[in-house]
Amino acid sequence: MANRQLRRVFPILGGLLALLVFGTILYNQLASVSQTSNSEIFSQRSSLGEQAKAEEYELEGRGPVHQVTDVGSHRDSDTDIAADRTKAELIPFELNYSTKDAFDRFVFTRSSEVPQAVKLAYTTHAHEVFTLSTQGDAIDLFARYVDYKVALSLVELDVDLASHSLQDVSFKLDEREEIRRTYFNNTEYHYLFSQEAQVDEAALARLSVAQENTLSRDERKALIVESIKAGNSAEREAFQPTLNMHRINEIKNNHSTINDRYNAVAAEFGSEVAERFSKTWAQQAQWQNRIAEYKTFRDNLAQQSLDSNAIEKALQEYQSAHFTDNEIKRLKVLTAL
Repeated sequence: MANRQLRRVFPILGGLLALLVFGTILYNQLASVSQTSNSEIFSQRSSLGEQAKAEEYELEGRGPVHQVTDVGSHRDSDTDIAADRTKAELIPFELNYSTKDAFDRFVFTRSSEVPQAVKLAYTTHAHEVFTLSTQGDAIDLFARYVDYKVALSLVELDVDLASHSLQDVSFKLDEREEIRRTYFNNTEYHYLFSQEAQVDEAALARLSVAQENTLSRDERKALIVESIKAGNSAEREAFQPTLNMHRINEIKNNHSTINDRYNAVAAEFGSEVAERFSKTWAQQAQWQNRIAEYKTFRDNLAQQSLDSNAIEKALQEYQSAHFTDNEIKRLKVLTAL
């Protein structure tokens, strides 16, 4: 009976043992799979995290340190580009015949400032406009030009050809020439003043002709005009308005009617100039007619049996009725007996 019971127990124990072994094997396999999975997941997460961080750094400027460095690099690059562009726009200062005009325009726009302030302003201007190698030349020459203008202002050298004698004008021109030579060398003088000096010399020659007492007024005028026409281009340009007026007066004297004068002027100077002078000539003709009518009225009074007081009163009444106050002043000068 005992043996029978043992035979019944052994199969049960064997089944339990087999079940236990199978469970152990299954547990070990599951644990191994779980560890491997966790390791892979952690590895993947780490890899994804690093990749995301790398992408985040790349999108946001590659991190704080790299971002500051890159911004500074961009700023340096922008500054260099601006500096290169500025250098490319600078021009070399060149002394030429237009330098004096450029200096005069700069001084004129700052006429209310003291000389030192004008010099400082031009220094800034030179740094902004001229190349580095020529800025010093421009600043030095302009400073001496300002000093020259100041020296001129300290002496009375205004030359009025109409109110000065030939000797006075010649003396003033010589004195101005000496001041110019004091501040500028020969090359600088040539570009700054040589053209003006030629005009002054020609003007002095014309003044000599104008004050020649042995010539008539018309002869002197004709010689002066011819001397201007024979001058150089700079002189002719300076006196071109005088030449134009002389030619227009010739046209006026050669044509008796306003219509003929208009056509002649329009042919040489254009319709706009012809229209303007036609109006002027019409006004002059009207003025001359009014003067002639006044003279006729005065002559008629003189033929009547009137005393001087009555004649004077009648003339005053006529003047007040036909002329303005300024016109009366001109009238008395033109009709003085």
